[in-house]
Amino acid sequence: MNRQVQLRDSYESLFERAREALYEGNVEDAIALHRRLVDRLARLNDRVLRRRPDLRDLHRVARMELSTLLAVRGRHAEAIEVKEVLLETHPEEANVWRTDIAILRCTKGDVDAGLKELESLAQEHPEDPVGWLILGTELRLAGRLTECEQVLDKALTLCHGDARILAEIHGERFLLFKLKGQPEQAVAAWEAADKAIPATEEKLRELYTFLTDAGLYNQALRFIERDKNKMQALFQRGIIAERTGDPARARAYWEQVAALDPGDFESGHDAWVEAMLRLGRSRQALDWLRENLSFFLDTGRMFVLAAIGRAMEGDGDSASRYLDYAVRMLRHSRPVKKKLDSADWRLLDSLVADQAIKAPLKKYFAVIDTPWEEAAQAAQVLTLHQAP
Repeated sequence: MNRQVQLRDSYESLFERAREALYEGNVEDAIALHRRLVDRLARLNDRVLRRRPDLRDLHRVARMELSTLLAVRGRHAEAIEVKEVLLETHPEEANVWRTDIAILRCTKGDVDAGLKELESLAQEHPEDPVGWLILGTELRLAGRLTECEQVLDKALTLCHGDARILAEIHGERFLLFKLKGQPEQAVAAWEAADKAIPATEEKLRELYTFLTDAGLYNQALRFIERDKNKMQALFQRGIIAERTGDPARARAYWEQVAALDPGDFESGHDAWVEAMLRLGRSRQALDWLRENLSFFLDTGRMFVLAAIGRAMEGDGDSASRYLDYAVRMLRHSRPVKKKLDSADWRLLDSLVADQAIKAPLKKYFAVIDTPWEEAAQAAQVLTLHQAP
């Protein structure tokens, strides 16, 4: 075996080991292996890379994956440095790298700088709706909703005939109107996206969950009827029954969910787990999660449900660890959130009777205290300030 083949095997071996580490959930090991790989590839001169274009491609892929892993870990400055090298090594894709770097800057907290760069990129290709769509997405995530709407409207006027891009623009408009609390406009945008490209089960569920939370139950039921995923559709019917004052009917729906095999479905597994918890069957829910939780490492929702199940079983320490993981994920999400939804606290509070177990868990949730509690806290603070 000649030296060139040995080198090639060595590079490929590092790459495969990095991917294997990631598959096993060892993100830090994957980062370290990718770093070793890109550092070695970066030392190759142009003459070698012209002779070995496969190594040039490997350098590109390895840097892309390394940047993504660093970003997932919240190490955005490092992710930017890794991606900036690609501007030099693969200049033919400069617009892609500049876009990625700008988004990383927004994620890192340098929102103004990131948005300015994205606007510059959109202006460089003013007739391309994609650049405006990307800018609109980041404006939404930054909470600049008025600017976001204007930019998405511009993208919409530029989109001619590309169903995929049209669906993405309307999908962003749906998310925008959700944030603005405008259900009528949100539904119209969702239906426009669905007309361009039929919605997935996940997107359909997102719509009727939003309508349920807005108290628009009849509209929600209209879309639930379209959902072919019985597990999540029956679960949501139970939620609506409960909220409209029919707990017996809600329980009947959740019993139907519990009778299904979650392994028969591609999505909506959290609906089965939550239905089991609401029925008081925390042990069965936890048994299923023990075998399947590793498949949901990128979603905090399952970890919240696992925490509720543990709390129901009286294991506050495990519940706390699960919630800590879920909160860490939130802090790396877009937009960044520091605490879990108050709705999940209400679920935990309703299912866990032991105050000694659930009281220490309240800190993980964005719980809004009642006006009376706020007044009491304010009076306490005032008393402290007035004390000699």
